[in-house]
Formats: sequence, structure tokens, C-alpha cells
Amino acid sequence: MEWLKPLSPVVPVFLLITIGFLFAEWKKISLAPLTEIMIYLAAPCLVFTSLIARPIFAADIAVIFAGAVGILSGVGLLTWLYSTLFHCRSPGFIVPVLFMNAGNMGIPLSHFAFGEPGLQRASLFFVIMSAFHYSLGVYILSGRGGWKEIFRLPLIYATLLGLSFNLGQIKVPAPIFQGLSLLGYSTIPLMLLSLGYRLHEIRSLRWGHALGGALIRIVGGLAAAYATVSLLGIEGINRQMILLYGGLPSAVVNFVLTEKYSQDPELAASIIFLTTLFSLASVPLLFWFIL
Repeated sequence: MEWLKPLSPVVPVFLLITIGFLFAEWKKISLAPLTEIMIYLAAPCLVFTSLIARPIFAADIAVIFAGAVGILSGVGLLTWLYSTLFHCRSPGFIVPVLFMNAGNMGIPLSHFAFGEPGLQRASLFFVIMSAFHYSLGVYILSGRGGWKEIFRLPLIYATLLGLSFNLGQIKVPAPIFQGLSLLGYSTIPLMLLSLGYRLHEIRSLRWGHALGGALIRIVGGLAAAYATVSLLGIEGINRQMILLYGGLPSAVVNFVLTEKYSQDPELAASIIFLTTLFSLASVPLLFWFIL
């Protein structure tokens, strides 16, 4: 039935998240080796192959970048207003509200909903948000610049290489492309299983400010995305992608970062859990709106 069509990209995503959650209930493992494989091998291959799979234009790159900046700016303004009104200036509140789950959820949802064009733009979005996350986000948490961290991650180099090959119309031999693509596609199920596993580790919730932060992340993020696409007159798949990313839940890595810098990780974990829980309803509604 036509009205069920927006659920088609949502079901496989939440199914794999649930499997990861249930697996964590059954067996305890270390995700560290899996994370290393994703960060240093699988995700860079996914980014590179998605960027060279079909032509992409400089205008699309600029639009995706503008969308990311627009979402961050709008959510940042709402976060500042909330922090001022309710006296909540904890970095453990600010960072998980600012940074959505551009990887674990954004990439699979984009791929299932929009195919290769969606995956291509999702890869760009992921890299752009990662750059802000490990610079601005680390600065908020630690009080000092985290710019060097960006250049330790192979994502930025995979992006530059992919864009160079695409814009320069350089062809990769089919067997090499297929091998890299196969490794890259493994990122999608691994990300979702890891997300479910990580969510299982969140034991205690703090409501109060966590609920306010969750609403800003999802509702405020979508409002910021809508304002951005409306003001800039963005249409087509770029509009759909920006709206999708605006309404995504908080990234799980925010919990890891707040714990690393001892910046209220319990509050961050609560915001992550609540936004992911809310996304069970908000993401299907969002697809009904944009598809």
C-alpha cells in the first residue's frame, strides 16, 4: 500500500538496531576492534566508492555543506536560548543536542530511502558533520581545539580522494571498485548493530534537561533544516536529505566523548537514548513528510 511506502527505509534500520540491542543482552563483547575496522577501513571505502559511483557537482557539495551549517547554527541558537532560560550550560547537554547521528542512522536511512544518490550525499554529510564534531565538539567539551583529530581520521582523505576522482572524471577499474564497494557496504549493518549494542549499555536516565535536549535535537533540528532549505530555495533530493538529517537523533559517540572529557556523560546518555526512542515515531513521520 502506498501509505506504507515511507516505512520501507525505516524497518530494516530499526530491525538491525534491535538485533544489536538483543545481542548485547545475550553476549558481552568488546566493540573496540569492530569500531577500528569501521573507522579506518570500511567507512573510508564507503565514502570513497559512494562519491565516485555517479557524477556529483560542486553545487551539490555546496548545498550539503550549507545544509549542515544551517542545522548546526539553528540548533545552536535554540540550545543557547534553552541554556540561558533554564541555566543548563553543561557541555554534556550542548554536544549531544548539536550533533546528530549522521553515520549509524543517517547513512543507512539515506541509502534505503534514496538509493545511490542518497548514499552519496549521506557520505558527504557524514564527513562534514564529523569534521565539526571532532573540532567544535571537542572544543566545547575540552576547552581547547580538536582540529588535529580531523586529520587523524581517514574519512577526510577518502572524501578528498573521492571528490577528486569524481570531478576529474577518473575511472577506477571495475574489480577494484567492486572490492572496495563490498568492504564499504559492510559499514551499514555494522554501524546499526553497534548502535543497538551501545544503547544497551545506557543504564540510567536523567529526565529534566534530557527531555528538553531531545526535543531541541529532533524538533528543533527539523525546524532549523526546514528554515535552511526554505531560505536557500533548496529543492529535490538535497532538500529531502537536509530535512532528514535535521530530524535525526543524537549520535552515540557523544556519550563516548562526554565520558572521555568527564562532561556529564549521564545527561548525554539520557539525551541519546530519548532521541533514539523518539525516532521510532519521528523518523517514519518525517519520511511521510518528505517522500
